[in-house]
Amino acid sequence: MSPTIGVGGSAKVTSQTKQFIEMGDILSLRCDCKECGASLSLPIGFGLAKSLLSCPKCRKPWLQFEGGTYQITVDDFAKRVEELKQLLPTIGCKLYVEIAPEADS
Repeated sequence: MSPTIGVGGSAKVTSQTKQFIEMGDILSLRCDCKECGASLSLPIGFGLAKSLLSCPKCRKPWLQFEGGTYQITVDDFAKRVEELKQLLPTIGCKLYVEIAPEADS
């Protein structure tokens, strides 16, 4: 949030900048390995999660855990994004996703 700005006397206004991505602009899902730093970017679509089960470089499990996987959850997310993108021309509004601001380094 930006600092408070004085406007015409004693009135104060607080400004805030938000960032949004239009649903139609979501193209891919990027994964950065927490172990080795390798990055993998894949187009959004059903079946995406199979490529994300483990890091292609160091083989650290990404979507797998002892006794299970998050594969269905990630595939469901990708499927829903694609379905929404297909509906965009037929709905009466534009849909956006708000994203967090970049952290200052």
